[in-house]
Amino acid sequence: MVVSTILDEYKLCAKILFNKRFLNIGIGSISVKLENDKMIINNKNRHYEEDNFCKIVHILQKDLSWKETSEDTEIHSKIYKELSFAKAVINIFPINLMAYSLIHRTFKPIDYLGKQIIDKVHIIEINDYNQWDEVKSFTITKYLKLKNVVIIRGYGVYIVSRDIREAVKKAFILENSASILLNTPHK
Repeated sequence: MVVSTILDEYKLCAKILFNKRFLNIGIGSISVKLENDKMIINNKNRHYEEDNFCKIVHILQKDLSWKETSEDTEIHSKIYKELSFAKAVINIFPINLMAYSLIHRTFKPIDYLGKQIIDKVHIIEINDYNQWDEVKSFTITKYLKLKNVVIIRGYGVYIVSRDIREAVKKAFILENSASILLNTPHK
């Protein structure tokens, strides 16, 4: 696929996530792997409608191009290095899912799509906020190797996929399933 086509697809998915308020200026990240050593990732504190919303950077080595990009660039890079199937990564903050994560240890959808696409996901707890920055790349990648979705209590969700649209689809299913769980009386 031509880079301009991938970039158009990337920007469309970013727009969808912004409109749903899963991403915002300074909140969340979205990337697509271009080649073995490059990815498109959003820049810090940029809106998807801005000309400089995203940038192409090297995956294998941290360089000056990373300075303007999302604080999650290192995490995305590690995911692409360690998960050969990964072609898209998103870090989002869906409000219903984050609310659900604050009161539960696992996320187990009860709706049909949630059960089929997501199934059960363990919710990760950040035990030491002072050490989180040092271990988050390792921890997130470790859990993504087991499941394509990582939910971190009150922090956000990481989704990895072979396709950017598939990642966005999972984001919507997660949020819808969380809304259903929050609005369903438990036995």
